[in-house]
Amino acid sequence: MNIKIGAKIKELRKRQSITQEQLAGALGLTNQAISRWESESGYPDIEYIIPIANFFKVTANYLLDDGGHANWLKIGMGCDENKGLYCSFCGKDHTQVKKTVVAPNNINICNECVLLCVDTMMSVQ
Repeated sequence: MNIKIGAKIKELRKRQSITQEQLAGALGLTNQAISRWESESGYPDIEYIIPIANFFKVTANYLLDDGGHANWLKIGMGCDENKGLYCSFCGKDHTQVKKTVVAPNNINICNECVLLCVDTMMSVQ
């Protein structure tokens, strides 16, 4: 098992334009702790897994997944929860759609593209 929680935290943080200081402040830690996690020279204590997941609106399973299977992240709604998200398919910003589903590997899909996919699949015989 090769968990890369530090890389995931860094990716989520950068994707949402959050600084190490901001994350540290939200968790009541120092930015040096965040830096250690992101450089893989340390891991968050187990008590911080859920707060980190909640901060980024992801599941704890996503943070702890070793890449052996796909873990979907939570569906987000609203600007504060999805800062900087856009649909990987149509390119719309999260403020232009009702919901955005964030998935592994930097793939995001908006509710409009999901409906388009469903309509297309239903029309194919």
